[in-house]
Amino acid sequence: MKLQIKKITGVLLACAGLMAITSCSEFEEINKNPYYSDTEMEQLDGVLNGAYVPNLEKHVIPVPLKTDNTDEVNAYQVSINLCGDSWVGYFSPRDNKWEEGANPTTFFFHVNRTNHMFDYATAKIFAPWIQLKKINLNGDNPNRELYAIVQIAKIMGLHRSADKYGPIPYSKAGSGSFTVEYDSQEAVYHSFFEELDEAVQILYDFYMRGGAVVPLASDMVYEGNVAKWIRFANSLMLRLAIRVRYADEELARKYAEMAVTNPLGVMESVDDMAKMHKGANFEIRNPMFQIANPGQYNDSRMGATIQSYLKGYNDPRIATYFQDNGASAVRAGMPVTANTYDAASLPNIQEEDPVYWMRASEVDFLRAEGVLAGFNMGGGSAKYFYESGIQKSFEECKVSLGSYLNSTASPADFKDMKEAAYNHAAPSNITVKWVEEDEMEKKLERIITQKYLALFPDGQEAWSEWRRTGYPRQIPPVLNLTNAGVKTTDGYKDGVRRIPYPEDEYKLNNENLTKAIQQYLGGVDNAAVNVWWDKKVKN
Repeated sequence: MKLQIKKITGVLLACAGLMAITSCSEFEEINKNPYYSDTEMEQLDGVLNGAYVPNLEKHVIPVPLKTDNTDEVNAYQVSINLCGDSWVGYFSPRDNKWEEGANPTTFFFHVNRTNHMFDYATAKIFAPWIQLKKINLNGDNPNRELYAIVQIAKIMGLHRSADKYGPIPYSKAGSGSFTVEYDSQEAVYHSFFEELDEAVQILYDFYMRGGAVVPLASDMVYEGNVAKWIRFANSLMLRLAIRVRYADEELARKYAEMAVTNPLGVMESVDDMAKMHKGANFEIRNPMFQIANPGQYNDSRMGATIQSYLKGYNDPRIATYFQDNGASAVRAGMPVTANTYDAASLPNIQEEDPVYWMRASEVDFLRAEGVLAGFNMGGGSAKYFYESGIQKSFEECKVSLGSYLNSTASPADFKDMKEAAYNHAAPSNITVKWVEEDEMEKKLERIITQKYLALFPDGQEAWSEWRRTGYPRQIPPVLNLTNAGVKTTDGYKDGVRRIPYPEDEYKLNNENLTKAIQQYLGGVDNAAVNVWWDKKVKN
């Protein structure tokens, strides 16, 4: 991995003035200026953490602070909005203008875009984490509780990176070298589980000693609230455990059950949701507002697949998610269309809206699937957790549930607002109402379809779930212009399975990258190779 000096320097410049210390220890006390802080004082009063913790958290999912430029917005657009958002039909470009339509929405991976994606998926997360580890684990005044929070945040960001690429540099990152060995995705996931377990134990011990809040945490997510961080860490453990269940069922069972049986458990209240919004005296700007807003980038509109499900179900969340009640949508993978789809439905996202890391509704859907798999999910049937997940999603969206749980409606056919050639039949006939007599696979489709609707607008996570399960069934993209081996999807299988590594890695870390491709990807680095956990057979 390339933790290049020029990349890390940009992350650390804001803190450079805080880190100077005198070079002659014998004169340290004599020469200390009582009006300026030194490193020991900065650790004690949280100055260094105040710089690095928000910097880590804002790169977990790229999100700009109020005072930032457009770098994080651009990173979000390139690595999420033109990728996962499109591949699962949450959004589609208003006009697919980039590289004359040959971009990730049509399965083409341009060298500049892949370089940018990988940088944000690795270096931008590792750089502040390395500094926080030095400060809070190895410094003069170690703060194990804050480092536990940092570990959870790091894993939240890097599991998304591993899910994009498969093997990533992990165990050797931070060693001081600019050329770092890769770990298999399986090994990385094992580390995630062990580190989450350790972080939870540290925080729980602190909690049992009366520690409700980690002091001087500069934490934008929960402002150091220990109980909330524990529940989120357990919920993240549950997410990762369910993710690997087709690759290693016993590993999945072990950590899924560990997560829900922890004394503080997993997220069960919408008040526990992990999100970037306001905290530690910072505020964020939701990147999708700038990407979609006609007065700014004006680039994104409602996707055809999510419209099919929301419209067919007469789902009241449609008005929460999209303007004009989601009246018009655009299929993924369109050619250049200029102003044809200007009037398609905009996302109903405001600049000040939170960016969610994980919602309480997702946890119930994870537990529902866990019950299907035969795991101990802490009591409750698959039906109970499935319906609870829907109820929580409606609560999160602040809409009335009504009779939705008993709906037998099906997804709607897609009708293009301009061109009949782009029309498409409904991708599925799955209904909302739980039917206990249904076979397991149909129950799974029902769970993941509603999970997909609750996850909106997190296209990265929905894409991982679609790859893992094949659900929800998608309206396929119009074009396949791939330069990365992608087979055109039928909405259930094929499509983009991972993102290829960037040219920069081949130039700067070739030996390690080539070894990883041979060992872990069967010698092929393209977008048609399954990542480690993508083991379910989809016929």
